[in-house]
Amino acid sequence: DSMEKIDVLVVGCGISGISAAYHISKHCRGTTFAVLERRAKLGGTWSFFKYPGIRTDSDVFSFGFGWKRWESDNIVAPAKDICQYLDDAVDEHGLRQHIRLNTDVVSASFSSATQRWTVTTGAGGTIVCRFLILTTGYYQYEKPHMPAFDGSD
Repeated sequence: DSMEKIDVLVVGCGISGISAAYHISKHCRGTTFAVLERRAKLGGTWSFFKYPGIRTDSDVFSFGFGWKRWESDNIVAPAKDICQYLDDAVDEHGLRQHIRLNTDVVSASFSSATQRWTVTTGAGGTIVCRFLILTTGYYQYEKPHMPAFDGSD
């Protein structure tokens, strides 16, 4: 077991987690932070789903970063291009050093007495932080919801 103290912990490294990391590094200089991602690759939905033809349902300018120009001619972009865009954004702004892949969170508790979060990872590590930002999205990858329909058994 190890314990680490930082200012901000971001959980999830998709579009929102990367954006949070950028804004912390740009606007909160001197703030210590980390981004935890349970999977082996950043990118959230865009690196997870692999079905044929996966792409945005709107132009990339609607959800891309204001701080990272979209340079592809594909404005309704396939997942592969979005993943490349996210990787480039992370690398161009020095964010990769803050990202910890293959690191899941198993618990988080807040202490009113210390005004700190204590977060436990699946590997048994403990991170104590002032601010906890959850950018995990809404999808349970391991156990997706299956609605019950008459006759679907």
